[in-house]
Amino acid sequence: MSDNNGANTLFNTIKTIVDNYLNNRKVTTFMAGTYNGSAIILSGNLPVPMSMVKGNMVSKLVNGDKVMLLRNDGGKEYYILEIIGKPYQMP
Repeated sequence: MSDNNGANTLFNTIKTIVDNYLNNRKVTTFMAGTYNGSAIILSGNLPVPMSMVKGNMVSKLVNGDKVMLLRNDGGKEYYILEIIGKPYQMP
């Protein structure tokens, strides 16, 4: 009986560790935000500094533009996929 209890305890401990890891990990995801002239503001008023934003549309941003971003795995870099409402033009 104690072996079964020990196995359940170990299973629950491992499950807790994995759940905490997944809940705190920043996986790749799509995000929307608004450019305010110095940063992109995500929902919840979280600013993303422009030093973390990459892509060939960074230079085309105008204050107030709404953008669709791709956050990379780990959350240390963002890529502009689209300036919403503006057609992308090739140079």
